Amino acid sequence: MQVPLVDLQTQYTAIKNEIDEAISKVISCCDFILGSEVKRFEEEVAAYCGARYAVGVASGTDALHLALLGCGVGPGDEVITTPFTFFATAEAIIHCGARPVFVDIEPKTYNIDPQKIEIKITNKTKIILPVHLYGQPADVHPILELAEKYNLKVIKIALRPLGQNIRIERLDP
Repeated sequence: MQVPLVDLQTQYTAIKNEIDEAISKVISCCDFILGSEVKRFEEEVAAYCGARYAVGVASGTDALHLALLGCGVGPGDEVITTPFTFFATAEAIIHCGARPVFVDIEPKTYNIDPQKIEIKITNKTKIILPVHLYGQPADVHPILELAEKYNLKVIKIALRPLGQNIRIERLDP
């Protein structure tokens, strides 16, 4: 049996009518970039998340890249994350000029093992980037404690069961 890495057809089919209607609106008004539909989407997401602002981007990879840049990640920095994730996690870190530092996973949850993070923290570490994998949340409390102890930021990613939908939350220590 072949299991696809990302099943976009299933995702699309589940909300086909809603997607087709939204695409039709954009095409009919020719607001292809930063149009009224994007503005409305950003306002709805911000309200849903209880945030003042939300920014629509082209992909989860772009969202992660911008979150890292917004946290000041750049050349020579290190970002602690898990190797058991979609490749975009490491890609976004590298695109900032930083180096991903991989921490092994917990065998029961497949998420980053908080007990193995501290040994990987150096003076170049800027961010801890846990991934909530397939609906199974990472153990965030000890991660946040480490972030506070070492004055680091935490960016959390959630990879959903139907694919690579990424929700990014920036938490200041």
